[in-house]
Amino acid sequence: MVAAPDPVLASPGRSPAASPRLGLRLVFSLLITAVIVVLVSRRVDAIPDDLRVPLWVVPTYLGTLLLYFVARAGRWWFLVRPLGAVPPATVLAIACAGFLWILLLPWRLGEFVRPLLLARGSTIPFSQALGTVALERVVDGLLVCGMFFAATAALPAAPALATLYTACLGVAALFGAALLVLLALAIWPRAAGELVRRSLGRLAPGLAERLAGLARGVAEGLAALPSARPLLLFILLTLAYWAANALGMWLLAVGCGVPLGLAETFAVLAVLNLTLLVPGPPAHLGTFQLGVLGGLALFLPPGLIADRGAVFAFYLYVCQLALIVALGLVASLRLRWGWRETLAHLRGAPLHGPAA
Repeated sequence: MVAAPDPVLASPGRSPAASPRLGLRLVFSLLITAVIVVLVSRRVDAIPDDLRVPLWVVPTYLGTLLLYFVARAGRWWFLVRPLGAVPPATVLAIACAGFLWILLLPWRLGEFVRPLLLARGSTIPFSQALGTVALERVVDGLLVCGMFFAATAALPAAPALATLYTACLGVAALFGAALLVLLALAIWPRAAGELVRRSLGRLAPGLAERLAGLARGVAEGLAALPSARPLLLFILLTLAYWAANALGMWLLAVGCGVPLGLAETFAVLAVLNLTLLVPGPPAHLGTFQLGVLGGLALFLPPGLIADRGAVFAFYLYVCQLALIVALGLVASLRLRWGWRETLAHLRGAPLHGPAA
């Protein structure tokens, strides 16, 4: 979930990924999927035999998920608004469509769809929109690490927690460095393109020119960061959507008979999102289940994980999958943006303007 876009794959008005590169990533993602599915299947059944839960469980969890996705999509508007006049409803639809494509495409290539849709439906350039998405991902990454540190501080020490703590420190350092890079781009937007051109330009002038243009656009988008009040609202909505996610997971765990407290739930949520940093297959198949089971293994015995923990992981995955697909399809129909057009652009077709 939390991965910064790769600027090598995109430039304004051009394909964000060439067909060979897209195909290569798909092959690697399938290999990763196969390995992870084998590992998960040895621990639990993908579809447990007994899926019975109280009637209130699934509707309640879907309700918290709806709050989660609305807050997650709505916060983006506070970063987009300084770049151009885009109605909040349009930003919400673009975000929901983007979430669907993040789910469908491997290696988070779907992260490029939101900037593409925003550039298609407004005057905001692709590269500037990409800067807002990169900022979102860095903020989410730091919050996930902070969530893990805060949750584990309230829990008894364990060897597995110590190992994850060390790994999370490394991830936090990477996202902290990424934040410093984004701040540097925002403060010195012109220097970004010149630095790329002078360093890479001697070896690959064509690629350097494309990257320099993209770096300047991203820098210009970051330089237009909102003032203190909208930025504060962006942070508050970010905290709200993570809180809604954790609350929903805790309620689902209670309904599935999984004994998790709120601190343990935040820890499982953090472990899940840290696992999703692994270059993933479409729909996070395998990596999602591995993250949930890995988080539960910190606190629960193997027998309980294989029984009620598997039920919890099943509903957690299916409910999120269903809601992302439902919201994404409705948003895509509203925006008149189909899968053929998306895949064609990823393979090299030019981006057209707003649909009539």
